[in-house]
Amino acid sequence: MTALLRELLQCKHSDPNHRRAGAGKWVTVNVPAELWAKIQAATEQAEPRSPVPTQRPRLPPAQTLQAALIPDALLRIDVVEHLTGLGESTIRRKMAAANFPQPIKNGARCTRWRAGDVTTWLREQGAAA
Repeated sequence: MTALLRELLQCKHSDPNHRRAGAGKWVTVNVPAELWAKIQAATEQAEPRSPVPTQRPRLPPAQTLQAALIPDALLRIDVVEHLTGLGESTIRRKMAAANFPQPIKNGARCTRWRAGDVTTWLREQGAAA
């Protein structure tokens, strides 16, 4: 790879008044096609790229929906969303209007709902429909 870089440094710049470029500056260089092919081949060998960007695998939920079967279980917001079919903002809006069970605050950043309260609310919604 260093040999390719030396060859690249010997190429002529397209700007005849070329001055040394500082950090973050782009310099246009006329690179012969065969040298460019060598550079591309070397970079592909060193670091093969996948055609599709990789995504981090989804982690399993920290709390399963089976926790809703235990009336005293404390449910996270994502489980409450799955159980009710409502989004977080809708749940919070209904809480503000006193149309949804109030959560239990276990700390400054820990909010949980009792599973029994949520399932009771779901039964009431089904009875009212």
